[in-house]
Amino acid sequence: MGKSRVCSELGRFAKREAVLCIAFFCAVVSMLFVPPDRTYLGYLDIRVLALLFCLMLVVAGLEETGLFQVLAQRLLVGRKRFRILSLALVLLPFFSSMLITNDVALLTFVPFAILMLELIGRQERLAYLVVLQTVAANLGSMATPVGNPQNLFL
Repeated sequence: MGKSRVCSELGRFAKREAVLCIAFFCAVVSMLFVPPDRTYLGYLDIRVLALLFCLMLVVAGLEETGLFQVLAQRLLVGRKRFRILSLALVLLPFFSSMLITNDVALLTFVPFAILMLELIGRQERLAYLVVLQTVAANLGSMATPVGNPQNLFL
């Protein structure tokens, strides 16, 4: 395997996984300001990471079983306008973040929104819709102490 082939493979990987590469680069740069030592392991909250990983596994499992597909097709029954569909996809994380935290609502409903937009062929609106879902989840979670545990301290 030549150097040029390795470079082209790395370039394709960087394009495919841009967020991962940017995060890795930022982590390396941050190590210039705070040199690695034994306390680095204390920065990781394994319990929270394990819970988020389990949630992502559940969401991936639901997606794999076809539940999201069935729900998406039921939501798409009939002739609905894109604005109404977008409103429904934004209100889902808004109201659910009142009962669960905003990050859990986003981890649950962003994959659903991705699937919905792929089904109707409107992937170009994905970034806009995910931003709206993020804002809605944050606003919804502020309404109740359950959605945003920091509200208990206020």
